[in-house]
Amino acid sequence: MTVPSSRLLSIRRHDGLRDAWHVASLAPPPALSGLVDGYADYRERTSFTTRRELPHAQAVLIVNLAEPIGIVGGDGRPITLRAGEGFVAGAHLAPALSRSGGTQAGMHVFLSLSSLRRLLGCPLTDLVDRVVPLDAVLGPAGTRLGQALAEASDGTGRMAALDDALTRRFAAMPALPGAQAHALALLRDRPDLDIADIARDIGWSAKHFANRVKDALGVGPRTYRRLMRFEALTKRLGTGPPDEGSGGWAGIAIDAGYCDQSHMIREFREFAGLTPGQYLARSLPDGGGLVEAGVVEVI
Repeated sequence: MTVPSSRLLSIRRHDGLRDAWHVASLAPPPALSGLVDGYADYRERTSFTTRRELPHAQAVLIVNLAEPIGIVGGDGRPITLRAGEGFVAGAHLAPALSRSGGTQAGMHVFLSLSSLRRLLGCPLTDLVDRVVPLDAVLGPAGTRLGQALAEASDGTGRMAALDDALTRRFAAMPALPGAQAHALALLRDRPDLDIADIARDIGWSAKHFANRVKDALGVGPRTYRRLMRFEALTKRLGTGPPDEGSGGWAGIAIDAGYCDQSHMIREFREFAGLTPGQYLARSLPDGGGLVEAGVVEVI
């Protein structure tokens, strides 16, 4: 996997007897700064076939570059993707599933929900808990991107294909109105501000504010902040179980913004279908994700 060192942020790998993955995290080009957070060029072989993908506050765009994979959205509807085919996913309030025959490869584009809104040019309300084939939302441009990635000979070529396709698409699509973008930035970056105060400061009614947020993110402002809080919690748990020196589970709950440990566990069950302890038990090493039930050991 060859990529320019100037764009390579990190390499995450797991090399075991039965399971291995290699993920190169790449910075976006300057032209996409503020629109795309980065790419991941990944390869893996596993003894298990299914991961549970938890809700989070980001959009998903992935192009498959290996054997067919299956994705089941939070709404329970499945899609199958062959090599060179991709999908997008909006905000999820329930877990999704990703399935493969044991080997995977692809390119993952990390971007915000509001960037996906601009990329697609349509409200994200219809994408909640859904995974949709890339060509269904981008038309021939989605098909061409998949073909270019599948035909690229190395990581540099794949990165260049993404750079070109995304730069062209974003340039052709209008940005969100300034007031809407400002409202979203406050909602995301200023958790200390009450939602009602944000709406009032912008000069919008609470209803209009909620509608503008739903247009860009698919979900309302309170749900979006709950997803942000849950995403921060799962990232914290990705560093390992709590220890008593940091206050244990109760300390993690408070630090993440929950009222108490019981509140955290209720919301974790709602979004993940698991308890935090079950989540830790199913977490794969070296950032490999969350294995679905039935796999007890990764080697």
